[in-house]
Amino acid sequence: MTEAKAPAADSTALGDEHVGLARRYAEALVDAATKEGQADAAVQELDELVLDVLARFPVFAQILASHRVQAAEKDRILSDVFQGRASDLVMRFLRVLNRHGRLQLLAAAAREARILWDRRNRRIPVSVRSAVPLNEDQVRVLSDRLAGLVAGTPVLTATIDPELIGGLVVQVGDLLYDGSVKSRLAQLRHRLIEGKTHEIQSRRDQFSHPA
Repeated sequence: MTEAKAPAADSTALGDEHVGLARRYAEALVDAATKEGQADAAVQELDELVLDVLARFPVFAQILASHRVQAAEKDRILSDVFQGRASDLVMRFLRVLNRHGRLQLLAAAAREARILWDRRNRRIPVSVRSAVPLNEDQVRVLSDRLAGLVAGTPVLTATIDPELIGGLVVQVGDLLYDGSVKSRLAQLRHRLIEGKTHEIQSRRDQFSHPA
């Protein structure tokens, strides 16, 4: 299970044409990394780059995405920041994006690479929200239960939402399983209101139609 961090740039913020382009770069990366036996590591490395660098340092991300900064200057920046820290494969990928003036697609390409690699390995992203952090036993039990419900291996991403009070909200694709205390209280409140409304209506009917 992974823990959600600061939100990174999302490919949904791009136009369809750029999302499609980011997807093609992502596919080229995953194919090349697969041939070198490094796909899993490369995709994870891109995830971390986006979350730990681009999301945490938005000014740096803006510099990489800016068309006002020359490609040669960006290449120098990439070398200064990532050389010796990033793998050779990821460094080559960053330089390919830079050479084609596409570094603004980095976050979107990383996201598409994760989606593609998970799909190829039948990994199903699962979002879990809870009021308090889940311990290892709870995560294992939840993963085991989800494994029987999804057509693949569930990959959990957990976030903390104190508003839930207790319980869990689990989302798999478009399916939402809301087992939170907040949801149950809302349902109870709705039933009480419905019951009260029915009672009031019944009394009105009695007065309207006396025996």
